Formats: sequence, C-alpha cells, structure tokens
Amino acid sequence: MHCSPVYEFHDVEVCNFERIAAELRRFGGDIKWNLMVIPFVGELEVEALGRFKTQLLEWKKEGHSLYLHGFMHKAGPGFKRSLFGRMALRLTNYEAEFAGLSKEDSRELLREALLAWQKLNAGEAQGFVAPAWYGSLFSLCKELGFENYSSRFIVWSKAGGARLSMPFSTAGLPKFIIPIVNLCEKIYVKIYGTLSFLPIPRIVKHLSTL
Repeated sequence: MHCSPVYEFHDVEVCNFERIAAELRRFGGDIKWNLMVIPFVGELEVEALGRFKTQLLEWKKEGHSLYLHGFMHKAGPGFKRSLFGRMALRLTNYEAEFAGLSKEDSRELLREALLAWQKLNAGEAQGFVAPAWYGSLFSLCKELGFENYSSRFIVWSKAGGARLSMPFSTAGLPKFIIPIVNLCEKIYVKIYGTLSFLPIPRIVKHLSTL
C-alpha cells in the first residue's frame, strides 16, 4: 500500500509557536503536519501560555497531529548516562535529553513530560518522538499507550505497524549543504511516488533552517 510522505515540524514551543504558525500558512493548508511539541513552558505570563494552548487546539482542528517531543528538549543534570549518551549530548548541543538513559530514568523523564503536556489542555499526545531522535523508548511508549512513535529511520503506528523512513532534515548542517539536501528531498519524493517499496520520505523542518 502506498503511503504519502510524512511532514514533521520539530521543536514547537511556547516561545516560537507564532512564527511556526506563520510558516505553516506559508507552506499551504493542504499539508497535514506532525507537530513535535515541547511541553515545558517555564515561568510564563498567563496570557502567553493561553495563546499557546489556543494555537495547539486550532492546529488540531485544522487536521494537524500533536506529538510529544521530549520534556525540555535540553538535557538537565541528575541522570546517569552511558558513554554513548554523553557523546550524543555533545553532538547535539545537549538537546538529546533521553540519550543513554536507563529504562527507569527514561520512564521518569517521560512521566515529567506527560505531566507538563497535561497542563497544555491539548488532549492526548498523538505520538512521541525523542529530541534529536536519541533514546530507546519504543517499548515504553507502546506500554504507555502512544498511538504513534518515530525514531530516526522508523515510523510506527498502532494501526499500521512499523515502516522504514528516509528523513530529510537540515538541522545542524552548514548553510551551503541545505540546498543540496532540499534538492535530494524533492528527487526522492518524486521517485517514491512511483516506487512505493522505498522507505517513506519524512520531510522534517526546523524553524532555525527556514
């Protein structure tokens, strides 16, 4: 069965959601996005938090999907990590907050993220993606009842199972590389339209690369 490309917009948070809303309008209303929402809001004015909550509900009404995207999207102290996890933090400017954690610590951090999510009053998260795609959370997310889960090269849904994916992301790349990645993305999507046995293309956008 042929699947359409997956469109993801990462790192949606209270300090940038208005700019992201403008970008989604620029891309056009035909695209239904998986929006990766960071639930941590810190100490905010009630008005700003209220606007964020309202926008999340508006996106749901427009047919976009809201995914839980970690807790703070920034690793904090207090968790013991494997050597691989510590290396991942350095590679990602400490954004890979689930990297190298034990299952127990991953559960604790995910519980904090879910508590923060509940305060957004946006209904249940429709899926989970770990910040920077680091962390082995598939079994834990299934256990907690998530309907969708994505790692770097796998997209999974409770209804459809797992499929390989080909992510196209320009986050963290030098500026001169970005046009090349964008061109490869367009070529791959066109080829995928006729050869659906290929991994599903995932079009991954970050505000910092637009």
